[in-house]
Amino acid sequence: MNHRRRFIICLVFTFLCMGRTSASEDFPNKAVRIIVPFTAGGGGDFIARAWADKLSETIKQSVIIDNRGGGNTVVGTELAAKAAPDGYTLLLVGASIATNPALIEKLPYKTPEDFTPIGLVITYAMGFAARANLPANNVQDLLALIKAKGPLSIATSGDGSATALATELFKAATGVSLMAVPYKGAGQAAIDVASGHVDLIFTGMSQLKPHLDSGRVKLLATSGLNRLASAPEVQTIAEQGVSGFEAVVWWGILAPAKTPVEVVKKLNQALAVSLAHPDVIKRLAVIDGEVKVSSPQFFEQLLNDEIKRWAKLYQPIATVKSK
Repeated sequence: MNHRRRFIICLVFTFLCMGRTSASEDFPNKAVRIIVPFTAGGGGDFIARAWADKLSETIKQSVIIDNRGGGNTVVGTELAAKAAPDGYTLLLVGASIATNPALIEKLPYKTPEDFTPIGLVITYAMGFAARANLPANNVQDLLALIKAKGPLSIATSGDGSATALATELFKAATGVSLMAVPYKGAGQAAIDVASGHVDLIFTGMSQLKPHLDSGRVKLLATSGLNRLASAPEVQTIAEQGVSGFEAVVWWGILAPAKTPVEVVKKLNQALAVSLAHPDVIKRLAVIDGEVKVSSPQFFEQLLNDEIKRWAKLYQPIATVKSK
């Protein structure tokens, strides 16, 4: 009886393994969903939609963008973490995935344990801009103004976002005080700076361009170590006396933990092909980004390094409880 039971168990296990292998070899055979844990119209949404149609062409399946903003990206991230690890649910992530462990006391998922890296997608520097009538035209003017008049307001896309991180880095590097005004997305934040309700903002050039063109916002500096191709006349913050300052946005793709290795490889390859398409490169040129599809291993290391980096920066900051 024991021998028969062991035989049945082995047989069932063999069929299960065969099923998994078959599913991996057949991937993809239905629509792939990319969860964007931000509201529509923001920087993350722009990044995802810039190449989703080419990814669809590459994998010969529909690609659905699912905006699930809320909870400082926790809502969408939890949904992805608890999805089936079959490659059909992916998550677009930025800085928040690395900062939330330091900022939020109890997360409904574990980072990085509950995720499988697919690859880094793009990196880019931000513009550092001000409302048009702010009496400062560069970083040194700004520092002098704050010293004379006191703290200014700065719009961010919420705690732990790339814009908030750039703000914290700028405060730490210069010693000035800034009053952060959090928004649910970069789009509305940029609008309020252009309307004169908020003084400053760090954000991507795609969000700033319409307001720069209308003259309602002015560019004080850029946040990378190198000048932007779209604004070569504008100096970086480092060039303007804040030595070594660098705040770069990065975006990548994760899948739920335990996604099969074969599926991860296929997704990484498809990502590389879709991002290399000339139409996608043209669309992403507006943010002066550097498209760089990495290996899953490289992205995993980057994510771990970022978690450690921001844990140190936010250590003195009180954590907030997840709602």
